[in-house]
Amino acid sequence: MKKLLNILHIEDSKEDSDLVRELLLSNGLKCEIQRVETRFQVFDALEGKSFDLILADCKLPNFSGLHALEIARALKPEIPFIFLSGTIGEQTAIDSLRNGATDYVLKDHLSRLAPAVRRALAEAEEKSLCRQLQNRMREAGRLEAISTLSSGIAHDFNNILTIILGHASLLQAEHMHPARVLEISNTITEAGQRAVEIVQQLQAFARNSDGHAIPTDLNQSVERNLKRLRARLPEGIQLSFEPSPDLPAAMADNHQLECILQNLVTNSIDSMSQGGNIVLSTQLVSTEELPELLPELPSGKYACLKVADTGMGMDSVTREHVFEPFFTTKERGHGTGLGLPVVYGLMQAHNGCVQVESEPGEGTCVSLFFPVSDVEASVAKPPPPGEDSSLRGTETILLVEDEPDVSFFLETILQDHGYEVLAACDYDQAMRLFREHQSRIDLVFSDVGLPRVDGITLCTDLKNLQPDLPVILGSGYSCREFKAGLLYLHNDAYLSKPFRTDEILQSVRKVLDGSRMTKPV
Repeated sequence: MKKLLNILHIEDSKEDSDLVRELLLSNGLKCEIQRVETRFQVFDALEGKSFDLILADCKLPNFSGLHALEIARALKPEIPFIFLSGTIGEQTAIDSLRNGATDYVLKDHLSRLAPAVRRALAEAEEKSLCRQLQNRMREAGRLEAISTLSSGIAHDFNNILTIILGHASLLQAEHMHPARVLEISNTITEAGQRAVEIVQQLQAFARNSDGHAIPTDLNQSVERNLKRLRARLPEGIQLSFEPSPDLPAAMADNHQLECILQNLVTNSIDSMSQGGNIVLSTQLVSTEELPELLPELPSGKYACLKVADTGMGMDSVTREHVFEPFFTTKERGHGTGLGLPVVYGLMQAHNGCVQVESEPGEGTCVSLFFPVSDVEASVAKPPPPGEDSSLRGTETILLVEDEPDVSFFLETILQDHGYEVLAACDYDQAMRLFREHQSRIDLVFSDVGLPRVDGITLCTDLKNLQPDLPVILGSGYSCREFKAGLLYLHNDAYLSKPFRTDEILQSVRKVLDGSRMTKPV
């Protein structure tokens, strides 16, 4: 072995340490030995220098070799550790090996030292190579996961973009036929909504989507989604719902529940290439009834929503991996492997649980457990007649958006509903317009991600000039990304992109009306 070995020798006798050095040199092991004998010296040595081997006496005047082993395993677990002692009892030797020592050699059998050192160094090198191989395999796995994800998303987005771009060209050709234009625009809207759902799944997987669980009638929520779910069913697949009567309100986020149902129904459809049935059902369960199913949940009552299908089912190996990100049994380009991991993450956000039961040829049943609320579910009221006119206004809005096409869309929507719009594309232009028209501006609607100076800073500076100025912020990122800034700003509303027309108008009207009520007369 030609490498110069750096050895830490925990030994109170300089003569013994020198003897060890001579013995190793005579056996062809070139080495430099640093001798230490106190606990603090061991700490300083391990933290300040790299060693290839640690030798330690078992008994020291004010220190224990076993204690030295604990320190070494905590600070540098990869360094081989050999006890070299005059006396080491059988139990101590067993304890040392159990606690991580590589070997032990008695001082009256020093002929074993060189072979023990060579064996320990060889084992350490082998372990190092194994760690490197494992790291490379993990890196390869990450790259494969990214490749799978990007391939699945690219496939879905390319289909969506084909629909949008293709139908946009049809609009140009059909602009003289209003009925046809409406049909085409509806198709574009549906394609855009599919893109929104993909982004929402990515945000849910990254835990960047903010949920708002409220007391919810689970039966009503499922009923509201049935039409949309059935619209996507291929021929030969039936979807039914079996609600449990008198089901108590569950703590759930309706928007995230839509995402969960869409993922599960899509998985069921993909498992039934020859057709079949999907049954949604609800029931009230308790942890006492299912002790093995819900071990991680607090005891109590849960509203259970089941999605069962008559598809091909899964074997035990597949079931073990269904919640792993990017794991998919579908062909490349036919799925991102995010469906069930997203469902798992969203149910965790609900303080609930998801369980999968499946056997090959027997179909699959996914059970979702939502905490039961002590408060009755709020009933969604239909919009009042003439709501469109109630969303109109004549106020002046300072609109700050750096993307020209988004700015044009917002400006057009607001102007079509009676508002006067002053449009700016960055901080400087917005500040200039505000100073010129401050007495007329009733509301600021700003994107967060502006060039150079962000929208939160802009609105903070504007509120310093006019503290009661109403502010709406929007962004393509989850508000969790800049939650602290929003709390400091005390903005009146936050809208996530892509913006919906009704959402824009309702938020603007709500903020303006609320501002008018709080201002002194």
